[in-house]
Amino acid sequence: MSEPKPTESITDAVTHLHNLLQTKEKELMEREADFTRRVKLFESTNPAMGSDNDIIQLNVGGRTNIAVLRNLLTQFEGSMLAAKFSGRWDDSMEKDRDGNIFLDQDSDSFMILVDYLRMRMNNQLKQVPNTHRPVPTYKLCSMLEYYNLLPGVYPQTWVGGESPLLFTYEEIAYGTVILSSKEGVKANALHPYRLLATPEWLEFRIEFDKGASGAVGWICCKDEGKDTKWCRSFNEVVSGSLFLNIEERTVYGPTSVLEQNMRINHTESSTKVICGRSRIDGQMEYSIEVGDNAKVEATISSNLLPVIQFSGKVTVSGIKYDVDTLPTGSKNVYNFNYVD
Repeated sequence: MSEPKPTESITDAVTHLHNLLQTKEKELMEREADFTRRVKLFESTNPAMGSDNDIIQLNVGGRTNIAVLRNLLTQFEGSMLAAKFSGRWDDSMEKDRDGNIFLDQDSDSFMILVDYLRMRMNNQLKQVPNTHRPVPTYKLCSMLEYYNLLPGVYPQTWVGGESPLLFTYEEIAYGTVILSSKEGVKANALHPYRLLATPEWLEFRIEFDKGASGAVGWICCKDEGKDTKWCRSFNEVVSGSLFLNIEERTVYGPTSVLEQNMRINHTESSTKVICGRSRIDGQMEYSIEVGDNAKVEATISSNLLPVIQFSGKVTVSGIKYDVDTLPTGSKNVYNFNYVD
């Protein structure tokens, strides 16, 4: 009996490792879903005890002259901050000797958050213009990440290359947005970080409804604030980009086709895609993952932007923000002049 070739052994090992990782990831997602279910069950059986008009006295990092209404801190249902101040946990929260609820956070960063929440509360549409959002810094965003407030302060905002837009978008749950194209057209949607003054993304998840078509991934597009260059055609930006074409079942990379015959069928079922990126040795590694297909990766020196081209309806969720690379601080608290 002949011994297996070294290449076959390596291939089998890689395949086994990939299958093992998929199994572990599935188990983790099931645990997260179970945890979410248990939290919702607890919240439904233990309704909030506090009143929206309760005045909350806070001691934030030693700063004690902070008073806010409860409903200011609970604006973003689904955030840890809203859960913390729902009223269920008032008796168990840490307090100083004067009875103020103690938060071990940087007081300046927390007051930036409070100012933002007040601006949003005072706006009839409960929206704050991009130019009035706080500058994303590491100190601020690490606190927002802790309280699960990044999707609230820096929400998903998609822009298009056409005017008027060929699509609408609606937030259906905290951090989850549905994009719908106008009937009979294929719309382009881009999330330019600098234009929107938000932290960059490490990952986003998208689900094309059954029958919806298009493409999704990371696009090479100049992101220069007000001068962001929009590319109308995917064919113009294959070089330096990474994206999946749903109808063609093909992943296009920086210079060529990277993967064909992906195991998807957009006419028979929805298509779920995970688009990710990570920083390795100063380079950015971008990836696209679809169901049980192998993850397709490409290392690209350019800083790519999240992009979707679609006809029909798509749901975008699961945003993970790149907080670690943000500057520590900034002279500007708000984005009246957003610069590096």
